[in-house]
Amino acid sequence: MKTIIPILGTVLLTLGIAFNAGAAPYTFDMGAGSSVDTSGTNDVLKMFATVNENLDDIIFSLDDGQSETFYFATIGTTETWVNDDDIQPGEITANIDFDIPDMTSAVDGKSIGFAGCFHFIQGWILKWDDPVSVDLGETGEFTIELSDVAYGSWCWQGPDGTADVSATITYNPGGSSSPAPVPEPSTILLMGIGLAGLATLGRKRLNRY
Repeated sequence: MKTIIPILGTVLLTLGIAFNAGAAPYTFDMGAGSSVDTSGTNDVLKMFATVNENLDDIIFSLDDGQSETFYFATIGTTETWVNDDDIQPGEITANIDFDIPDMTSAVDGKSIGFAGCFHFIQGWILKWDDPVSVDLGETGEFTIELSDVAYGSWCWQGPDGTADVSATITYNPGGSSSPAPVPEPSTILLMGIGLAGLATLGRKRLNRY
């Protein structure tokens, strides 16, 4: 029976370390200050953006490697026709605002108009330069990805086509800047029980000789 005690302590120690090894979930709270800057398209195919007005109500918690995807903005163009000078890339920057963590992160992208079949087929494409990694210091890091979107149609005339852009947030508590996890008090207690039990067993074995 006495031999079981140190063994039980070792088992509890192992279970305690395994239980506490995982990082706690991180809670994200979107802010109200997100925006999309389309001024870089003014000299080519002029684009516009309408940001989701309910972003400030989005709150979510993520565990290691988990992601959350939500509607971010609607993109379109104000021009009625894709001319030859519109088939050039234009710069677009999405500024994504968070209340938690308290910051704003930028994601750059390029839009370009296209036309074919003697301009009877027209449209545009928007591609983002992502994912963008954000350092959370000791908490780890997370990435932001915006969905690439496009619109096109046969004999398109007018700004009647828009596309919705979604944002995906992925949390990684094991970021490159994160230190090794610090044992919690419960883990330290279990470790002490296990070591004390092993020491007792060792002394009893020595006393036999």
